[in-house]
Order: sequence, then structure tokens, then C-alpha cells
Amino acid sequence: MRFAARFRPTMTAGDDGAMDAAGTPAAEAPQARRSPLASVAVRVLLHAAFLVISVGCLIAYEHFRAGGHSTASVVSLVTGAVLGFAPVRDVVRIVFKVEGKTLHLVHGLGGLALLGLPVAGVVGGPPVLSHAAMAPFAIMGAAQAVMHQGHPRNAKQAAALQRFATSLPEVAQFTSSKNLASPENARRAVAVLTDIVAKAQALGETELESDPGFQSALRRVSTRFGAGLGLDAVDLVLAKLAALPGTAAAVPGLRQQLTAARRALAGTGSR
Repeated sequence: MRFAARFRPTMTAGDDGAMDAAGTPAAEAPQARRSPLASVAVRVLLHAAFLVISVGCLIAYEHFRAGGHSTASVVSLVTGAVLGFAPVRDVVRIVFKVEGKTLHLVHGLGGLALLGLPVAGVVGGPPVLSHAAMAPFAIMGAAQAVMHQGHPRNAKQAAALQRFATSLPEVAQFTSSKNLASPENARRAVAVLTDIVAKAQALGETELESDPGFQSALRRVSTRFGAGLGLDAVDLVLAKLAALPGTAAAVPGLRQQLTAARRALAGTGSR
């Protein structure tokens, strides 16, 4: 019996329920080796999605704040802060081996830190909105080039679109009261805002004069969304100008033009 037990044949990988040398089922060994890489890839994609959504929430916060929607702006900001810190939380968990309640505390404090950046003005509203406004025009231009090569759209509306889009970065320069401290900078800000509001109104009046169908629908959404974000940035700068004695008198007239420009852009959706 001892002799038989000593020379009892071991189970091979081909037997049912076979185990490898490490005690792991043979059929599961390759899968176990692949799972860490797959897990890392999934986490990278997930955190990339979190960051994209977080940036979108920041844009939504600035948009709602400019429109006076306090509840929606706060919800957007909190959501963006929670999702934006998620990748950092994962790094803290892996590198410092922090788990449980301590990890939740780190996430909460980190989210509060991110929450404070736009509230404290570290992340300026006009730059965020004006840069975000460029994205729809870039997407629209790419689709235009692909679908209508060699057939440019209406020259009048194309020129109006280009004039408005190229002026958007100028609005981002007026991000704080420091930039408006000198009378010269304040006057320049009024001139820049007057110019871009006029261009937005012209864009709204010409955008959909021709070209029905898909291209028209794409431009309708892109133009209204992008131009709306650009005008939100203008609105935030106007709030700063209203607090300065040298430029406060120009603000009511600019607000009237801004309202007219928004109406013109809104009218593109009903044509």
C-alpha cells in the first residue's frame, strides 16, 4: 500500500479538474495571466472617461453660472470635482496602499480641493468657456471638409463663422479684475466685447440661409452651442466690467447687444 501510494500517478493538464503545479486549474492559468493587463486597460479607459466628463461638468458649471442657474451650476461643479479626483484616488490606493474609510476621506478632501479651484477663480470662467466654444466649430469644420469637398458653403455665413471663431480667444484674456485694473485695458475689453457680440449677431443672422439637410443640421447644433458658450464668456467679463467705475456705463448697452445676439442665434433653430 505504501509503495502504491508513493508511486500514485499525478493528474495531468488533460484530465478533468486537472490542477497545474501551482495548484491553479490549468484552463484558468492563461486567463489569470491576462486579467491584470485587461484590468489596467479598463481602468485607464474608465479614468479617461471620468476626466472627459469632469471637464464637461466644469464647462456646464460656467455655463449655468453665467445664466444665473445656481442649483444646476453647483450640481455640475460637485459632479465634476468627484469624477475629476477619481484617477488620483486610484493612484493613492495603489501607490500608498490606502484603503477603506481613509481612501474615502482622501477622495472627499481631494474633491473639495478641486471644487475650490473654479470657486476661488483659479480656473477662470472666460478661458474655459471660450476654449470650449472652439470645439464645436472645429468638429463642424472637419465634417464640412469630409462631406462637401470642393463645394464650399455660402460665403457670407462662412466668413461670419470664421470672424466669430477667431475672436473667441481674445475674450479669454480678461480673466480677472487685475487685467481690467488699468483704464486702457478696460477700454480695450469693452472694444473686444462689442466686436465679438456684433460678430455673434451677424453669425446668427447668416448661418442657415442656405444648405439644408445634414450639413445644415450639424451647423445649427454646432453654431448655437459653440456661440452660446462664447457669449457666456462675454457675460462673465461683463459682470467684471460692471463693477469698475470706468466701464460700468458701457455695460447696459453691451448687455442689450448680447441679448439681441442670443436671440439671433436662437432663431437659427427655427429656420
